[in-house]
Amino acid sequence: MTSLPPRVLELADEAAADHGVEVLEALVLGGPMGRTLRVTLDADSPIEGETVEKVSRQLSRALDDEDPLPGRYTLEVGTPGLDRPLTTARDFRRQQGHPVRITPAEGATLPGADKTGQVEGVVVAVDGDAVTLEAGGTTVTVPLSDVSKGKVVLPW
Repeated sequence: MTSLPPRVLELADEAAADHGVEVLEALVLGGPMGRTLRVTLDADSPIEGETVEKVSRQLSRALDDEDPLPGRYTLEVGTPGLDRPLTTARDFRRQQGHPVRITPAEGATLPGADKTGQVEGVVVAVDGDAVTLEAGGTTVTVPLSDVSKGKVVLPW
């Protein structure tokens, strides 16, 4: 991974903000012969493909105009995807109404956990400190401090 010049992140933040989203992560991957600038967008609601395309075009033009990242690279703009780990209240809030599986932090015991120590259920509420799941007919509240990570449970 190569160091990201600060101006690249500024341009990415500007392009994202212009379209109502924000930059979750920006990385330069690879070496001088094949670098990729990967920009991952996020928002409180699902991001449409058209928005990703608009941010990508705007950012590409800005990078071409200013050239803050010298040399050749490929620009990739996208969203985190369903396999992204859920760790913050915001992550879980975006999954409200969807089933998730939560893995406990080291030393933590989750309420309603199965024999693997994990708990699975549909996210029904999230506050700054906890996520509440409907799990097996009961409501379970899990403190975020006890969460190592969560994952969306896919229906297939």
